[in-house]
Amino acid sequence: MIIVRAPLRVSFFGGGTDLPAWFNRPERAAVLSTTINKYVYVQLRRLPAVFDFNYRIAWGMLEEVKTVREIKHPVVRALLEYYDQDGESGYEIIYNADLPSRTGLGSSSAFTVALLNAWFGNHERLCSKRFLAQQAIFLEQDLLKETVGSQDQVAAAYGGLNRIDFLPGGDFTVSTLHVPAERRNELQNSLMLFFTGFARSAPEIEKMKVARYEERVQNLRTMHAMVGEGERILSDPRREISEFGDLLHEAWMAKRSIDPSVSNSVIDEAYDTARAYGARGGKLLGAGGGGFLMMLVPPERQAAVKEALRSLTHVPFRMEREGASVVLYNPELASNYLAAEARVC
Repeated sequence: MIIVRAPLRVSFFGGGTDLPAWFNRPERAAVLSTTINKYVYVQLRRLPAVFDFNYRIAWGMLEEVKTVREIKHPVVRALLEYYDQDGESGYEIIYNADLPSRTGLGSSSAFTVALLNAWFGNHERLCSKRFLAQQAIFLEQDLLKETVGSQDQVAAAYGGLNRIDFLPGGDFTVSTLHVPAERRNELQNSLMLFFTGFARSAPEIEKMKVARYEERVQNLRTMHAMVGEGERILSDPRREISEFGDLLHEAWMAKRSIDPSVSNSVIDEAYDTARAYGARGGKLLGAGGGGFLMMLVPPERQAAVKEALRSLTHVPFRMEREGASVVLYNPELASNYLAAEARVC
């Protein structure tokens, strides 16, 4: 048995530029994001040959099927169809998460990264973070043909507070922001996360954005420029952290203008209320349309903002650095586990 986890992420600037339809034009593309201490967990083990099914997949539903093609979960099915070249059977895959899926925290890609890590780990392959990110992007964009960006897979694999740049052709670079601990804590202690109660389909929203790229070229170039400005604010202790919040507000206004589906009246009201009670800025996380609302609020104003948004669920969190990792590895917990010599991906 192997149990792995991959972190969820909070994206600050540059979202939308990480889509292949944008950076392959080619255009400059980058995001500034951090992973948080909320995780997706995947448990994988070989099943003993004593059941009347070969695959048990537990997620939003319980699947017990004989063949891979019967599996309804698209990522699990795609992984087994592509990577299980030897036609092995007998797997149990169990999904758990600290927060709901489809809420703007990159949970879908965190699951893909975790599943890949569990699969290769179960086959004694020690995979680099770059390999996991690349394979997750390949699985989602090429195998499943989903209209999704590339930032979530990289963030979930690497972990940490990073600038991620995307290059034509699909390559990427990850630059960790080495900010002093005091500055990092200042940012951490100013961030608040609220669940709006809405869930949405990111690929469908991204399709609408991509269809309007020709109208939004300057807008997306501006959003890319904000990545550099956000990085400069965090790296310069002489600048007030409130400037980061002001830039978040500017970025949110730009993102809202891309497509009406990004926001709605309920989200707009919550955002405006938070600003009225002291928040400097923020954004709805992910593709838009619902999910988690992140706000940058001076610590002395956080009680007032929390009370003003009492109809929403406040979710405390911390930033994390580890990325995808193995929680438990014990081959003896699978009765028909076949030992193999370890290889490096």
